[in-house]
Amino acid sequence: MTLETVTLKISPELLSNAGRVASAQDVTVGHLVRVLLAKEVDRRLNPKTANRADEGLVAALQALLARDMAEAEGWDDLALRLRRHGYELRPAGGGIALHKTSCGTRVCKGSELGFAYRTLVRRFAAAMPGHPHGTLGEAFVESPLETKSLTSTEKGRLQRALEPVFKLAEDWDVLTARMQRRGYVFRPHGSGLAIYTIGGAFVCNTATVGYRYRALVKKFGAPMPGHPHGQDWLAGRRQGDLLEDEINVIDDEG
Repeated sequence: MTLETVTLKISPELLSNAGRVASAQDVTVGHLVRVLLAKEVDRRLNPKTANRADEGLVAALQALLARDMAEAEGWDDLALRLRRHGYELRPAGGGIALHKTSCGTRVCKGSELGFAYRTLVRRFAAAMPGHPHGTLGEAFVESPLETKSLTSTEKGRLQRALEPVFKLAEDWDVLTARMQRRGYVFRPHGSGLAIYTIGGAFVCNTATVGYRYRALVKKFGAPMPGHPHGQDWLAGRRQGDLLEDEINVIDDEG
């Protein structure tokens, strides 16, 4: 490798300290400068080599944003929720990245938070407004509500795990917070209510684990916030005045 001669002006103190560092590594000051300069140039010219966010930061952001990312019902709703925390999503190649709204600093990829662009496109059945890659080739057609048949073993395990969560919850806020701690969120499902993982995967209807949405509305005296159905079911009934079969019914409420 051919080397060019370059003259640098540095302070005597810096030269002395550089000499000590180089001597300890048994190299010349020139070699030390070349190595450090090469690393800095590579970092500036190839930012992708250091593009992955700090794991601790990602974990903290997941805890902060998971509920909003999971419960958002569309791109506009998601943008509004993230803005409240001081963040926004921007296109990043074929995906998305999280940025600080205050200064525009890129924080991490959407996929690092557990919400890849393709996943959100499928969920919202639309491309992110202004994204150059659009829907990534996804095609959307009208289809029935999601359904999933759990085996009797899976259903029993889920019922045992969630029964105390539903039974002891005093209101919707308590119920949704406790479900989130177990990795689940609620979403409207027709006139009923469905359970999804925080990552967005459909699990089952709440009726499948023994709690109809209608019964929960009457128990808490209010529809779930954001649910389009439920208000009419409160007429003529006192809060908590439930029929036993309304609480314990196990079926696939739509």
